[in-house]
Amino acid sequence: MATIRITSKVPIVQSALKVRPLRVTIDGGEERDLSLSGSHDVQVEAGNHHVEMYVAWALPARMGPAQIDVSLQDRDTVELLYKPPWIRTQPGKLTLSAP
Repeated sequence: MATIRITSKVPIVQSALKVRPLRVTIDGGEERDLSLSGSHDVQVEAGNHHVEMYVAWALPARMGPAQIDVSLQDRDTVELLYKPPWIRTQPGKLTLSAP
């Protein structure tokens, strides 16, 4: 098994977003609702994975969509950092974070 650690960075002026869930899909599977506060570990099989996420919102329904491909070996941990956009209609930013 391997781990994808997801952390979001929400500026203080956007703190109202923290009441909304961060929706995450790995390899097109079931959507998971995560909090925009703190870090979340998701266990996956070793291999290549496609990660998509966005903030659930009213209009647009998918605020700040972002995606990334990651490759993991057994017992690896990859850290992803998600930043929501300043403008709701723009994409979010999803990057590999330094451990």
